[in-house]
Amino acid sequence: MKALRVGIIGLGAIGSRLVEILVREFAGVARIHYICDLRDERIRSLRKKWLPHAQVLPWTTLVEKSDLIIEAASQTIAGSVAEKALQENKQVLILSVGGLLSWNGLSRVLEKTTGRLWIPSGALAGVDGLLAARQGKIKKVTLTTRKPIAGLKGAPYLQEKNIRLEKIKKPTLLFEGSAREAIQAFPQNVNVAATLALAGIGPQKTRVKLFVSPTYQRNQHEVEIEGDFGKIRTEMQNLPSRTNPKTSELAILSTVATLKKIFSRVRIGT
Repeated sequence: MKALRVGIIGLGAIGSRLVEILVREFAGVARIHYICDLRDERIRSLRKKWLPHAQVLPWTTLVEKSDLIIEAASQTIAGSVAEKALQENKQVLILSVGGLLSWNGLSRVLEKTTGRLWIPSGALAGVDGLLAARQGKIKKVTLTTRKPIAGLKGAPYLQEKNIRLEKIKKPTLLFEGSAREAIQAFPQNVNVAATLALAGIGPQKTRVKLFVSPTYQRNQHEVEIEGDFGKIRTEMQNLPSRTNPKTSELAILSTVATLKKIFSRVRIGT
């Protein structure tokens, strides 16, 4: 099997981890040929340590040259990357899943492409059950997220509502609304809401509650699903990534598991 030419867009905390993992674990089936990032120091560091031969390209050119594109940049670019990759009949793995909610052309592009769009489960458990339940009738999907203070710093919602995190001393309901509203309010913090919405009943009907507290040490997610099949309730207590407190370690491991699914001839689970 010829190794896939991989291009990575975004070399931050997650993108850098994926570079290391791909080089260490997947060298026989995938090789990073192309990289893209806005910060030159990130590029220099990764090229020196892991990717001496990788080419630095604009993301549009990277998409055209790669067999598999991994987006680990931001929501602002995720939809555009997915659209171009699919138009070019490529495989694309999107990590900034919230960016797909604002892209209305997904169904239209999927009708015309032979490419594939991959979306990891992220920091959630039970996405396979939700996908199965979707084959029948789903009555409601609710996500309740609890995050440490550090995991929400810099969120647009805080500035908009003039909320000062340092004044919060106990568990506090910070936000309640639709998944679409949650993603707009916390674009770097609740990607799981977008994943849940895409797998289930959509961004408007999927409900989200977000709690924050200085007493929380982990990113916690509770998902409740009700439908003709019965009920599903899952609970996750995720440790933050060692390189980025806004991301759960499980989200990175989920991406690795998705990569294994892409490269493997055996696929387990829904």
